[in-house]
Amino acid sequence: MRPGFFFMTLAIAGCTAGTVDGDDMPGDDQPVVCEPTRTYLGFAGTPLETTRPAIEAGSDRLRLKPFTALAEEYARALGLASFDTKAYAATFGRPPARWFGEPAASANTVYAAFALAYEACTQHTATAPLFADAPTATSAGLACRQFARAAWHREATDDEAAACVTYTTDQTNAADPARKRWAYSCAAVLSASGFLAY
Repeated sequence: MRPGFFFMTLAIAGCTAGTVDGDDMPGDDQPVVCEPTRTYLGFAGTPLETTRPAIEAGSDRLRLKPFTALAEEYARALGLASFDTKAYAATFGRPPARWFGEPAASANTVYAAFALAYEACTQHTATAPLFADAPTATSAGLACRQFARAAWHREATDDEAAACVTYTTDQTNAADPARKRWAYSCAAVLSASGFLAY
């Protein structure tokens, strides 16, 4: 992908989404229509925007966050002063400087995302009093909802919280130190799409 592509797309303005019968409720959006502020001709003399598809409003969500954003995202979600993600740059396919490449998930990135989250969560759970004792259903319910709220920018649903509690209390090794079990619980939340995508 050419470096200029990313900046060209930023020049597009005036995107609007219609609504059905004047109702502006979510889910009723018409395809997004963007009026380009400038046209660009391709090699065949055809405007590049001619074949741009109309998309449903909000359908470009759940795109993976770029690798360059992850360090700040881990630090933000976990209240860390800083967090170093450089060791995972090759795994996440970090593009060269001044270039943009759409991030893509693979088995390697899914595994690395959990490993990276575990490292960050180990720092987060190292000192807080809540994580000194082994997780119980009550404490896991509280922590899981806190992890989700900080990482996903929303409240966990009851089903999501229940799955996190089950993982924390039943699927982490009871023989491990409490803080290690909490770090695994935290990593499970921070390796979910709610954190890794936007």
